[in-house]
This record gives sequence, C-alpha cells and structure tokens, in this order.
Amino acid sequence: MTATVATARDERIAAIAHRLWEEEGRPDGRAEHHWLCAAVLVDAQLAKPAASPRIKVAAKKSRKA
Repeated sequence: MTATVATARDERIAAIAHRLWEEEGRPDGRAEHHWLCAAVLVDAQLAKPAASPRIKVAAKKSRKA
C-alpha cells in the first residue's frame, strides 16, 4: 500500500471512527475499539470490486409462425 493510499484509508477510518464514537455517546476509553470497527468497515468497502456499468439489452420477442 502506498503512502497516499494509506493516508486516504486512515482519513476514512478516522471519520468513521469519530462518527461511531459520537453515536455511542462519546464514551471515554473506546478509541481503539472505534478505530478497529471503522477499519473493518473501510477494508470491506475497499475489497468490493468496482461496480461495472449495467448494459441494458433489448429483449427480442420470439415470433412463432
């Protein structure tokens, strides 16, 4: 992982960890827990393959004679 990718990943983790901390009522002593939970979420997002555009194909109606 390059430094730029690691930095972007860490920034995303920090933002999510902060949100988790706030949602839990800002408890003391839970920073590592929030960071690890956020890291799991971010890594799962990064592991997903990029969404490929869906191509619409017109259905052909079969004509039976």
